[in-house]
Amino acid sequence: IKRHSVFVVLTGAIILALLYGVFTIYKAPVRNSPDSFFTYLGEYNDYAIYKTKEDKVTLSEVVFAFNSLKIKIYRQNGRHLYYIREPNMNIFLQCLNPVEMAVPKCITVKERY
Repeated sequence: IKRHSVFVVLTGAIILALLYGVFTIYKAPVRNSPDSFFTYLGEYNDYAIYKTKEDKVTLSEVVFAFNSLKIKIYRQNGRHLYYIREPNMNIFLQCLNPVEMAVPKCITVKERY
């Protein structure tokens, strides 16, 4: 009985350590973390929209750029939109998970205007 209880206790401790590791690795990132390249701008049409920290763009300007895209955006590719403004070009990163995650899954949508 002692061996069995030691086995149960060790198995429980290992499972708790694994769960703790999973939750600390995959926890939701802070939207405006100080070391992040992007900052949270707002929500539009169930998309979370982010911009680069140094850009002075407003949410309405990003929404206008998003609505003027000729390329079709599909929601199943992600609900996180990251906007990068370049001269004569709108660049959107559409991600399934936030870019602060260890391995973000994103596609790039670029269009000249």
